Amino acid sequence: MPQRTGSLLIPLFILLAGLFASVYTTQFPALALDLLPWLPYVLSVVMVFMAWHFNRGKVLLAGGLLLLPTFYPYVSNHDLPNSFTTIAAIGLGLLLLLRERGFFNRYGFNRILFLGMLVAWSMSYEKGVINFNFLAVLVPVVNITLSSLLCWLMIGLTVMTSLIFWWRHADGFSTAVLISLVSLLLIECMSFTAHQDAAVRSAQILVWVWFVVSESHRMAYRDELTQLPSRRALNEAMLALPRHYALAMLDVDHFKKFNDSYGHDKGDDVLKQVARVMQRYSGSASVYRYGGEEFTLLFKGRGIEHAEVVLEQIREEIHLQRLDVSTETKHKEVSVSVSMGLAFVNTGEAPNDVLKRADQALYQAKRKGRNKVILAS
Repeated sequence: MPQRTGSLLIPLFILLAGLFASVYTTQFPALALDLLPWLPYVLSVVMVFMAWHFNRGKVLLAGGLLLLPTFYPYVSNHDLPNSFTTIAAIGLGLLLLLRERGFFNRYGFNRILFLGMLVAWSMSYEKGVINFNFLAVLVPVVNITLSSLLCWLMIGLTVMTSLIFWWRHADGFSTAVLISLVSLLLIECMSFTAHQDAAVRSAQILVWVWFVVSESHRMAYRDELTQLPSRRALNEAMLALPRHYALAMLDVDHFKKFNDSYGHDKGDDVLKQVARVMQRYSGSASVYRYGGEEFTLLFKGRGIEHAEVVLEQIREEIHLQRLDVSTETKHKEVSVSVSMGLAFVNTGEAPNDVLKRADQALYQAKRKGRNKVILAS
């Protein structure tokens, strides 16, 4: 739950800030009012540049989809929802299912071409060049046309899909899609003035700018394999430590031999399995991937008192885990063990020195038979 709340916090704040600003657009200075209609497009240029810089092709498509409904003032059909909003919503939902393929390649070109086809189709439909008169039947009870009902159903299905993705993954992309869908519906259903519309759309685009920034930070500070904070994150954490803390080093026993015996893919599975166990104790310690098969745990506050107990629990739980290494001809499961060294800070001691003592204690655990926790002297 904290991960879901954290992923939603800033994007939701940006949307609420945009809505708040839209309420007070009449209080803006004349110059701000003149510039406000251009703000969504300026932010879109910023978003496209950042997407290109960080090779995020899906963000480019999201920006294009969000700008689709801005065609609405130039069409003659005023049914709700208009086709641009429907296409934008469905397109955002489809982006959840697509893999990131980068920017300048055949995948990006094909997706942009598909987006262009949707724009052409929507404009043709809204201007009456093509029509679906057989869907213009009024549906009893709801009192809207069948075409509008189908559009609302597709938008509702897309929103439900995005909610499921967000609930399961709680990542930046699914959060940005969810907030974008909510803002699309608000713009569609509420009677905004041109300036209010620009304020909400600016917030909409700003959510994606925030996603690119946060994603670049995640790539820099999080290990891709285990999804744990990386060594760079540890180095920064060690710059602002309290007076009382403890550091522990963890190493997977016989990891090289395991890799040689079962392959690097199974070795990766071991590291992910160890990381999952350690993450269950994230309430007691901050967990980092130090490098290779080594991990670091940082204990602060009240967690220091129970550091040794927590490490013993982690060691036992990892050893109880079973990993399937079966081949086509033979079924086999194995377990792995870990060795750990723990060091408490001494008065006036530098963090790197504490880490070195923890590392020395780790190698003592190796020498004493492995699968042990050793407290540094």
